[in-house]
Amino acid sequence: MEWTKKRVFYLFLFINALCWSLIQLLRNVISIDALEAISWGELIDFGTNKHPPLSGWLMGGFYNLFGQNDVVAYFLGQACLLIGFIFIYKLAKFFMDDEKAMCASMILSSCYYYTYIIFIDNFNCNFLSMAIWPMIGYNFYKSVKENKVCDWILFGIVSGLGVLAKYQVIFLFFALFLYLLFCDRKQFKQKGMYISIITGLIVILPHILYLINTDFFSFIYMAERTEIGSHNTPKILLQFGRIVFPVKFLLDQILSVTTCIVVYLFLALQAKNITINKNIKKSESIFILLISFAPILAQGCMAAIENNRIMGIWGSIMVAFTGIFLFYFFPVKFNKDTFKYFVKWSYSLMVAWLIGMLIFSQLQVKRTLSYPYQQIMPEFNKIWDIQTKNADFKYVGGHIDYVFQFHVYNNRHPRAILETFGYKNPWINHQDVIESGILVVGKSEEDLKSKVKDIVILLPEDYKYKINRYDFEISNIAGRIKKYKFYYTIIPPRKYK
Repeated sequence: MEWTKKRVFYLFLFINALCWSLIQLLRNVISIDALEAISWGELIDFGTNKHPPLSGWLMGGFYNLFGQNDVVAYFLGQACLLIGFIFIYKLAKFFMDDEKAMCASMILSSCYYYTYIIFIDNFNCNFLSMAIWPMIGYNFYKSVKENKVCDWILFGIVSGLGVLAKYQVIFLFFALFLYLLFCDRKQFKQKGMYISIITGLIVILPHILYLINTDFFSFIYMAERTEIGSHNTPKILLQFGRIVFPVKFLLDQILSVTTCIVVYLFLALQAKNITINKNIKKSESIFILLISFAPILAQGCMAAIENNRIMGIWGSIMVAFTGIFLFYFFPVKFNKDTFKYFVKWSYSLMVAWLIGMLIFSQLQVKRTLSYPYQQIMPEFNKIWDIQTKNADFKYVGGHIDYVFQFHVYNNRHPRAILETFGYKNPWINHQDVIESGILVVGKSEEDLKSKVKDIVILLPEDYKYKINRYDFEISNIAGRIKKYKFYYTIIPPRKYK
């Protein structure tokens, strides 16, 4: 492989990451998930109210290390995707030549999850998993083929990080277990696999202890999020959810990679050749099929069996091996211009997506894209000072769509009270909340009342508080204005009894 082609590959990945980072500067705030991760990072704990702690450690750490600037979230998210692209390429090299391996990685740059979603979400545990899943796949296959202790240890470390990123990695482990069971059972008799298991357990041990000590507190969120009867679920889904949600999830994954398939077909037309690989090796083909489809199918089957809600976006970390699947099972015969043609198509699609997101960002009037915190925060500081007689603004709680903006963008940085679905919050001192006072925000009056009840559990049952409404507007470049509102109450400081 000519070094110039490999340089073209790495240059594309760098430009792709840089452009997608810079275009997100058009937003006025980073995403709710990224803001939440900043709050998690400040807990300095081995768990959160929703997910394992790794995304919080990284986001909180880097955000504070680099001057609390929003651009950190944009670059951190893209750094995760860049790492994922590189390890997809490294894994693909086990099954095909360098040119096709690079294309198997680059083709994902057109995927819905690697374009629109990264603009909307900036950074969260899915981004982290989009880096770690390819690392797990690569280190596992390298360990199995070369059977070196150092490789198995590295696989154990990366696997442990995968668990600390998102519990969903269990579906990838399921696929790898099936591969060993069907194609490489001798590994069960060798020490390497067990060394990796022990290494992985050591990595996640603090988190396991955290879960035990908190009665598996993090799983509360999963149970609430997947409950089919919640979130005003239509009656038809209560009856047919076992079918509707899994089928929709599978269709979402197919649609997400449609652009990848279209790019692949154009590549085949240019090469004037596309065939079904008749020289596939059994173990290779089973491995690629399992890592490409077993996690998606397992997630869908679990939802069907348990009758749970399942979100399409949860598949964003599962489509990473789509390019490897396409280039392995349906090989295109490359000529001297094929790789150059593919790179041109990749740049064209990147530019098209970026222009699309530029237009989208200027025409949208979503509070998740443009939040007027420059107006809201000073006004609420005045409201707080008046109602509390200039007390320290230490706590804010309520609906996550507003809480984290107050925590990050208010110059007093009140501590965000994390959503715990009615369970006692282990990260706050309730007595100090009562003594210091708290701002509680909600989407509606009913939502606000429930948030007050959950957060300030030490208040007397007959405690009276005033519910206020705050209205604000967001306008786009075309002059379209959309009005938003949220409800709030300030519980002033009071002597704890």
